[in-house]
Amino acid sequence: MTAVRLIMSGAPVGQELAAEFGPLPPALLPVGVRRLYELQAEALAEAGPLHLVLPESFALSDYDRGKLAGLGISVLPIPEGLSLGEAVVYALNTIGAGDVAVHILHGDTLILDAPLEAVDVFVGGERTNEYAWAEMETDAEGRIRALHTTAAGDEGEAGRPIAAGYFAFSSGLDLLRALTRRRGDFIGGLNHYLAERPVTAVPTGVWLDFGHLQTFFRSKLAATTARAFNTVAIDGRTARKSSADQSKIWAEAHWLQETPPSVQIHCARLLSFGAEGDQVFYETEYEFLPSLAELFVFGAAGRPPWLRIMEACETFLNACAAHGGGGSGDAALAALTSDKTLARLEQFARDGGFPIDRPLRYGGAPCPSLVQIAERLTPAYGLDSGRGDCLMHGDFCFSNILYDSRVRRIKALDPRGLVGDRPTIFGDTRYDLAKLAHSVEGRYDQIIAGRSVVRASGDDYQIDFEDIAAQGWLQQALGDLRIAGLGGLDASVLATMISLFLSMPPLHAERPDRQQAFVANALRLWRGLEGA
Repeated sequence: MTAVRLIMSGAPVGQELAAEFGPLPPALLPVGVRRLYELQAEALAEAGPLHLVLPESFALSDYDRGKLAGLGISVLPIPEGLSLGEAVVYALNTIGAGDVAVHILHGDTLILDAPLEAVDVFVGGERTNEYAWAEMETDAEGRIRALHTTAAGDEGEAGRPIAAGYFAFSSGLDLLRALTRRRGDFIGGLNHYLAERPVTAVPTGVWLDFGHLQTFFRSKLAATTARAFNTVAIDGRTARKSSADQSKIWAEAHWLQETPPSVQIHCARLLSFGAEGDQVFYETEYEFLPSLAELFVFGAAGRPPWLRIMEACETFLNACAAHGGGGSGDAALAALTSDKTLARLEQFARDGGFPIDRPLRYGGAPCPSLVQIAERLTPAYGLDSGRGDCLMHGDFCFSNILYDSRVRRIKALDPRGLVGDRPTIFGDTRYDLAKLAHSVEGRYDQIIAGRSVVRASGDDYQIDFEDIAAQGWLQQALGDLRIAGLGGLDASVLATMISLFLSMPPLHAERPDRQQAFVANALRLWRGLEGA
């Protein structure tokens, strides 16, 4: 047998992280639009087959099983309640490893420059916080004499590296004997191994720790992404968004500057804005918080936390609805739906050659063409309602909503700031509700994360999504929302939501798979609205 490589993720995350994401094994924590194990697999890609140790009670989704298999990672379930050392012993005995090299990566750790082929090395890093760590006592040649556990808040011994979470052993049998003699005490077992074999401390340049709430959000910065038309630079204190699309960036900055305090408390705080060459920018305070997209797609939070999240969304939307601009909400909604959707569809046909005038099918059932759907949606918008305008975020979807569980308040990012070509903080509540619905009912964030499957044959489409426990709770909570007399699943909101998916394909020209998913999803939602 070749070397055995274990990602140890056999126990749920600690209470702080569980309060945010639910009781996930650490390797399944969300990092951007992926799980941590995907990043770990990339970092260890040249190392050979991997085993991911998980609690045997944890139910992997079919999607994750398929993803892990595609990455060459075998899942190794272990009983609950084992210590780390006991889990390593159980895993090695289950595999039947024998006396081969053993490489171990902690499930909450990402090291991008680990010495993949070296053995009898422990990777060390610098202490960056006051959590409990295992310090490495080394001699002048870098050999490790012993590991010393320091308590939380203890500054430890100056100059000593701390064990970063990657360990490579030349002898699996010696490791098993050491852990067994120390009755499953991982650090004690490592010290016993150190007494038998020389082990060297190897420094790491890139060590990301996702195992604590504070370190998780700092480590997650490495996965920050932005759309093609802008760039977001984050330094751990501020987020700076810049683009050559000057009208868009100015409009967002104007929105953040002009919103009243009752709404600003739910938004990222604007610090500055300006121009540099052909780029314009604005800078906000960076928030170390999870997005609702991460919580929805990758989290395992139960019903009560999600109901509190939806209550926080309702508080924000009511605060927006309380501020009118004296204009027409119908006119604003028309500019954001009927006027825009047909133009976007024409762009889709022009750029990608999609037959927007041809009738389609969904799961074998006949559907109108995309243009016909857009035209038939228009009466459902309710553009003769006589509603006045109000303060509108304009992009109130899960990926733009952060949640602070300690104060039960959302932080809304990246406001639209434009209705048509006009910079404004005002618009229509139906549009904000539709943006929220396109994450809940429309499952937009699952499409972006690649956790949907599209089947297309000619003009026949179908889309399937990974099952998410929160889906039913959220749909019910959205239906119960009441904002300025509107329900979260009213016909006008759903029609507006479908128009969003019709408008999306030309914005994702670099991703034909997403374009296909948006078309399939628009057909799915249309069938649902038509049958309602």
